[in-house]
Amino acid sequence: MQINESSRSFGPWAARGAAAFCAAFAAFQVALALGAPYGQMVWGGSSAVLPGGLRAASAGAAVYLLLAGAAMLVRSGDWGRTLPQKLFWGFNAFLALQLGLNTLANLAAKTGAERFGMGAASAVGCLLCLAALFGRRSIHRSH
Repeated sequence: MQINESSRSFGPWAARGAAAFCAAFAAFQVALALGAPYGQMVWGGSSAVLPGGLRAASAGAAVYLLLAGAAMLVRSGDWGRTLPQKLFWGFNAFLALQLGLNTLANLAAKTGAERFGMGAASAVGCLLCLAALFGRRSIHRSH
């Protein structure tokens, strides 16, 4: 008989939440790269539609966020169970730190949308990453 105690473990669920967070923000960055008029919320809020250089930066951010989301799915145990987990734990820690610093930068932004909207969003992402780091791991037992 196999007992799965993952229902008592919030770490994998937090990692899945962080992966969903990364995917949602990757989609947002793709929209910005394609010219969506939400530029006041990002990259310093200088214009509604981002100029060419910042559109390219948003495209790069989208790729990074998709890779980060995939890494968080490895952390959840849903993907890559045979991969070296210490590497992904380290990336999880890096992403938590990055989102924490991003939150501080957003809170210092000039525009309210970037300060409050993106600041709150990056804080949620940071908390999900921290919960994925320190949440109990699932335990599998066979009898």
